Amino acid sequence: MSVAAVKYNPGFLTDDQLAESFCVRRNELESIVETLRECTGASNPHMMAIGPRGSGKTTLLLRAAIEIRRDDELSSRLFPVVFPEESYEIGTCGEFWLECLSHLAELAPQREGDPDLRRSRDYLRSERDDQTLSALCLDALLDFADREGKRLVLLVENMNMILTSMADAHDAWRLRQVFQTEPRIVLLASATGRFMQIDDPNEAFYDFFRVIPLRPLLTGECAALWETVSGQPPAPEAARSMEILTGGNPRLILILARFGAKPSLGELMGNLLGLIDDHTEYFKGHLDALPAQERRVYLALAELWKPATTREIAERARLDTSKCSAQLQRLSERGVVQTAGGSARRKQYYVTERLYNIYYLLRRGRGGLDCMVEALIHFMASFYSPPQLRDLVARIAGEGSDGSLPYGVAQKHLAPRMIGFHGRFLKKTDEMALGILSEDGEEASRETGPTMGAADDENVAAVASRISDSIGEGNAFLASGEFSDAMKIYDGVIEEFGETD
Repeated sequence: MSVAAVKYNPGFLTDDQLAESFCVRRNELESIVETLRECTGASNPHMMAIGPRGSGKTTLLLRAAIEIRRDDELSSRLFPVVFPEESYEIGTCGEFWLECLSHLAELAPQREGDPDLRRSRDYLRSERDDQTLSALCLDALLDFADREGKRLVLLVENMNMILTSMADAHDAWRLRQVFQTEPRIVLLASATGRFMQIDDPNEAFYDFFRVIPLRPLLTGECAALWETVSGQPPAPEAARSMEILTGGNPRLILILARFGAKPSLGELMGNLLGLIDDHTEYFKGHLDALPAQERRVYLALAELWKPATTREIAERARLDTSKCSAQLQRLSERGVVQTAGGSARRKQYYVTERLYNIYYLLRRGRGGLDCMVEALIHFMASFYSPPQLRDLVARIAGEGSDGSLPYGVAQKHLAPRMIGFHGRFLKKTDEMALGILSEDGEEASRETGPTMGAADDENVAAVASRISDSIGEGNAFLASGEFSDAMKIYDGVIEEFGETD
């Protein structure tokens, strides 16, 4: 059975719904809880969860707040104050404490004789002197902590944005002084990545936080999240495909889990276009957040789709190789680009979250048929296991022949190109088995294996012969339906000869 889960606003869920849907990031939660148990002395360890958008920072912090409220030992001495995901009003130290007071006023129990925190908040909003505002708000917060006999745990989203938006550098130092010297306040923050205020020795929050990195989800975690949301466990091959397609990003897995791809070309195309349309703002926001040069390199790689070398990316981006290499390094540090294959001196790069490739191909092509088909092929080749993909190609070919799709779409555009994408080294035996023909009734043409560019003709012939023999062995396994054995042969060819021209 599936559970309630939301992609962008986990705060909309009740405590029970969020706790029930929380199936990954358990180790990170345990680390936070254990650190909170240490908050008993004259100073507190402060924490920061760091991960890109969609990595689960908000959900993790909200789940930590639930744990504080539900755990008898923690709830007896800690009181969580949850900030919203965006705190655009904060630009000074005083405004930070005013924001904290505003949220505490909504959460605090109302007892007869206690100060009215809402009235205090409304009164202090008119204070123009920031240091006075800071002192009065802090007094109100600490007075509440003393009355309750609890430490305040501030759960603050996007701390990087808050600190960066403070025009006066002294504000950050004033904040640090409070956190460092006041035992009644604990900070559990999040950030979308490492930033200058925690990495520069000259900045206030350098070496201040216990950092909790939110790494991409592994295959098993992707499968667990998928099953929690959809109510159905994915096939092992599909779980790995999800990890590749999303880069282990929990938000993108949630999107896919609701996608519900069906083995029909019409449904697949409609669902894929709907998926991209519904989440264009998310994809576009990701791209807009990149600096101009990094975005240029990123989009060049997205357009190439396949793992590509620095030279290939530089040519597509129309940049010098050295400049392109520097931008790729920055993109790798952000986690949006990864290396795959190649060699130490000739790395290959690819976009971490492959859905961005599909988004960009569709947007780039303005919805044209070729672009749609290409994006769909890439999606299906990532999403389905080889046996499923083989059946799907045959079914799509059937849709073309029975009139449910224009014949040219299925026969000329989709099926032959899907085969070409899925296995470069497959030969006509595969097409014959699938019964896919070109429009003139002939077998669809196949892309042959790679050619050699060496100067020694005899050496070229010998290597080509070895490649041909290996591919023939793989094709024999393929024809008999032994896909795993065929893939091992093909992988061996790529591993041994992939560095050749």
